[in-house]
Amino acid sequence: MKKIKIKIKKIKKSKRLDINIKNILKKYSRNKIIKLIKKKKIKLNNNIVTKPSKKIKKKDKITIKYKKNKKKKIKSYKYPLKIIYQDKYILIINKKNNIVVHPGSGNKKKTILNSIKYYYPYICKKVPRCGIIHRLDKNTTGLLIISKTIKSYKKLTNNIKKKKIIKMYKTIVYGKIKKNGFINAPILRNKYKRTQMCINKNGRKSITEYKIIKNYKFFTFLKIILHTGRTHQIRVHLNHINHPIVGEKIYTNKNIKKYKISYKIKKKIKKLNRQALHAYFIKFKHPIKKKKINIKIKIPKDMKQIIKEIKKNKK
Repeated sequence: MKKIKIKIKKIKKSKRLDINIKNILKKYSRNKIIKLIKKKKIKLNNNIVTKPSKKIKKKDKITIKYKKNKKKKIKSYKYPLKIIYQDKYILIINKKNNIVVHPGSGNKKKTILNSIKYYYPYICKKVPRCGIIHRLDKNTTGLLIISKTIKSYKKLTNNIKKKKIIKMYKTIVYGKIKKNGFINAPILRNKYKRTQMCINKNGRKSITEYKIIKNYKFFTFLKIILHTGRTHQIRVHLNHINHPIVGEKIYTNKNIKKYKISYKIKKKIKKLNRQALHAYFIKFKHPIKKKKINIKIKIPKDMKQIIKEIKKNKK
């Protein structure tokens, strides 16, 4: 049984119980804190609390009591990693389509993390999350950074929080976008579909920048720069401005039916069987060597084939 005692010394902006616990216990996610509250594992001044939004005040005493989960053994999975760069401290791979980065409820064995355990077992012994410092969706391809040491892991995760790691994507969207722009719309987990995200005024600040690479008749080839890193951010934001990503199935609205797309293009999109989204560029300072890491890769073959087909349509 694990027991944590907290005394509220200072309240910053919010008086919410969950936010204040998160501010003190940095290693705990807000979702985990909310779950503990709902499971009646948290007491405020010796009284059980069931609402994460419960208001607190200075000198309040909080007690958290729960069973510590046993560490689950990570299984190895022999899945080939396409290495773009590596040294003693970091590893950068080009993630393929149709593979999850972290184990989850639907897939606990066949992920990038399990593959790291197979090829680099020493990383998983010493570094949290087998060194993975950020993630890509299952059907998003491209660059992914992995730390080989605890020191590089701490520095890189801190740099992500401070927005010192620049990540850029390329994508193909429905409709002709006329000018470059920003999407500034808060994102929150969907209340009714917990695996999905949605635009909500109560959500977390989310900013996506987009730049036009090329316009086509019914499509736009875009460069995306993330200014925040929310789950499904690019997919949710582009659908929000009525330019959903080609091949995207969860967040694509019905407006795409208005485009008179040829049978050949539809066939290529169906064959794509994923969102046309690729993390093609990453830039950051090496956590140990301090040199600049600046890596750019080409879009994958399946996205090239879509562009080749849509080029045939007259503007």
